[in-house]
This record gives sequence, C-alpha cells and structure tokens, in this order.
Amino acid sequence: MQPCYIGIDLAIAKHKHLPVVVCTWEQGRLIPQPLRRLGLTPPQGMGNVASLDRETVHRFAHDTMTYVVAVCNRLGLHPTRIGIDAPSAPRNSELSRRAAESALDRAGISCFATPSTREFAVIDAKVTQHLAGGGAEAHIPHSNQLWMLVGFAVFNELSRLAPCLEVFPQATARAVGSGQAHKSQPGAVQAQLRAVACYTNWPLGRIEECGLEDIAWGASHDRLDAYLSAWVASMDEPDRMAYGRPPDDVIWVPKILRLHALPSLNETSVRPRHPSRPPSGPSVSLPCPGCGQKEFKRWPWGWDAHAAHRCQGLSATDPEERKREFRLRFADYFPQ
Repeated sequence: MQPCYIGIDLAIAKHKHLPVVVCTWEQGRLIPQPLRRLGLTPPQGMGNVASLDRETVHRFAHDTMTYVVAVCNRLGLHPTRIGIDAPSAPRNSELSRRAAESALDRAGISCFATPSTREFAVIDAKVTQHLAGGGAEAHIPHSNQLWMLVGFAVFNELSRLAPCLEVFPQATARAVGSGQAHKSQPGAVQAQLRAVACYTNWPLGRIEECGLEDIAWGASHDRLDAYLSAWVASMDEPDRMAYGRPPDDVIWVPKILRLHALPSLNETSVRPRHPSRPPSGPSVSLPCPGCGQKEFKRWPWGWDAHAAHRCQGLSATDPEERKREFRLRFADYFPQ
C-alpha cells in the first residue's frame, strides 16, 4: 500500500466536522486527497464544555480513528505519520511552561500554555461552578485550553495507528516567511498556501487538480492548517526542526534550508522532494531559522550580527554566547 501522511487541525466547535487531510508524495508533489468526494465524514465537534466529559472525549477520539482508517482503506493508503495541531499531553507539573512553548516564546511565536493535570482539575471545578451559577457556555473560563483535553485523547488513540507529531501551523507558516498576517485577514490563506507551494508543489493551479475546498471539512484556514500539519508529518526527522525537547516535549516545524525551494514545477521538470543542501556561497534567501522574523537576503551574510543582538529565538544573553548557540543549533544551515 502507498504511504500517506495525515494532518489534523483540532477544531472542535459544535457541529463542525473535524478538519483532516490525507496526503501522498507523487513525483515531488505533496498531493492532498479529495476527501470531501469520498462520501465519508469525520466526527463533529462537541464544543468546549463537552471536553470535560471523559466518555464523550474518548468517543470522539475513537470516531476520529475510525474515520482515518476508513479513508485510508478506501484509498488503499498506509498511514506513515500523523501531524496533530494540539499538545500531546498535559504539562509536567514541575515546569512553569512546556519546553516547546518556551522555545516558541523565544522565537516570538504566541501560543496558549498547556496546563498540568492538577491545573486541569482546577479548571474543571471552575467550569462547573460557572455553569451552576447560570453562566453562559459561550463565556466559560479557560475556553482557550479545554480543547487540549480532546487533543490528548486523539494523540493517544491515533498513536496506535502511526507515529504522531505535535505540530503548530502558525510556526510552520513563519518558517516559510508567511505567518505575519493572521489567516482571518483577506488573502492571508492564499498567501500562506502560495508560500508553502514553493516546497510542496501543490497546488499548481491545474484545472484537473483538487482545490483547498475539496481536501477537508472546516473553514479555509482550518483546511490549510490541516494541510500544513500533514506536510510536517511527511518529513523525515532530519528535515524537521524541533522547538523544545524531543521526543515528548516538542513541536516540529520544517527545516527550511534542507527543503530549499527551487523554481516551480512545469510540465517537463520535477524537482527533488528533499534537495540536500542549498547552493554553496552567499546566494540563498532564507528566513532566520531561530526567530523567523529576519530575512537573510544572501545567507549566511549578516548571521553573526543578527544572532548576537536581535534574534528572539535564542536563550543566551551575551553576544558571543548567542552566536555560539546559533551556530550550534543551526549547524545544518551553514555551508560545509
């Protein structure tokens, strides 16, 4: 069976189908399958309050597994890796913040903090008190964290099918230099998709190929996030960069220099899926692998000054220590 790579954007709004994308590599292109044409539907979201009901959450995770298996069987595909836009487990109570989230903070990428198991128990009590007092479900406390409970269950369930990676589409978009505008802004989804297409060669705008509206359920930005999640899942570990501490406290993003974008495909040429290294010499345009905010017009010119004084993705404070940290962490980005 042909290997496939799956991306899941954990959107669990009530009555909204879960955005799931299934992709295959075909002649250097990461092609999403037109899942909306199959007659199979993923589970529907339950809302944040239902995230506190273990039985409901377990059923949702099981239904997600059932859907993914049914899709792969219908298409004759074998799940190889799964990228999930959600934390895989509660935070270790000994940490003030997960290592992955601290790494995103240093890179200037905002994300919600993952509570510990004990903190989730406190949140549960707060929600119960809020609802018992007549509070509206739309205003429940910690609504920006309750969905993570569903993510834990989905991770646990799907890990029985294939290795699962925690991903963060916003960080992926920043890695390709297209995450500055929020996806809710006009044209932002299309801009991100064009940026990613430099590496995945999808879409090419051909009449016969499926579009973003065909590949999954959900809003266009949710479908895009699921595709970005599948893209990261399709990469072998050397082609990914870790925010945090592997194997468990980590968010994976593309290691862009190893996936150096070449000119778009045409009808007579197919670029390699994973070009090994960029052209030698200071000629490659590259977003900073540490913070994603600086664009090096001719890499590696200027890396030392940026690392010493401006890169937000480093933990050291002394300029020389910052340069050493940058050079060590991103050694693969320097010409050999």
